[in-house]
Order: sequence, then structure tokens, then C-alpha cells
Amino acid sequence: MGFSVSGATAVVFIGLLVSAAALYPAVDHYTERHADALAADDERSLTRQNTDIEIAAAATSGDTTTLTVDIDNTGASTLAVSKVDLLVDGTIVVPDEAAVDGTTITNGGAKGERGKLTGEKGRETCVKITTGRGVAATVEGE
Repeated sequence: MGFSVSGATAVVFIGLLVSAAALYPAVDHYTERHADALAADDERSLTRQNTDIEIAAAATSGDTTTLTVDIDNTGASTLAVSKVDLLVDGTIVVPDEAAVDGTTITNGGAKGERGKLTGEKGRETCVKITTGRGVAATVEGE
């Protein structure tokens, strides 16, 4: 009874050490990925808070097929034109032209700049602009 109890205790203790050695890297990796995810979420939330847009004007031309929407970037972050969506009466409209302060662009508009989207669409009743960050502005038409 003398060696068998102490031998069994040693085997159990060694088993606990081996399992702890295998468990530690997994837990460490999980906590690191969790912290990275929280930091990325905080960054996205801050960017969303710093994003704001207003629709300055939305009008159709005389032929009622060309819609022009003027958008003011009133937030602190630059908007990517490729991530701005134009919805007219609930339908996504792909703009024929995008310009910021009169210059045709494809990349983005900084704070305080006015953007203009031009697309083909009939007389609008509701125009909505959404950004890639989930910020939206809506204006009711005629």
C-alpha cells in the first residue's frame, strides 16, 4: 500500500500537468482573439459615430429620367464612394456619375465636402443614401 498510493498520486499529478500544458495555449489563443475582436468592434463603433451625411437636394431633371442627389458629408470621416448606396423608392440605383465638389471621383469625400450622385430614374418619392458604415439619410420627394 505504500508505493501504490504514492505512485498513483504521481501519475495523477503528471496527468494534470500534461493537461494544463495542453490547455494553456488554447485558452491564451482564445483570449488574444477575443481582445482583438473587441478592439476591432470599438474601432468600427468609433468610425460609425464619426460618420454623418445629409441630403442637401434630390431632384429630377426636366426629362424626369435623370436624378441628381447632393450629399453633404457632415461627419469627421471620409466616405468611400464605392460604399455609398443610392436607394430610390426602395430600389438600388447605380449612379452614372459621382462627383465631390464638382470633381468626378471614384474614391471618397472628406468632411465638409458636397458629393453629387447622378443616375437614371423616374420621378422620385423617397430617396435614401446609405454608407458602408450603416449611416443613412432619407428625404421624401414630391
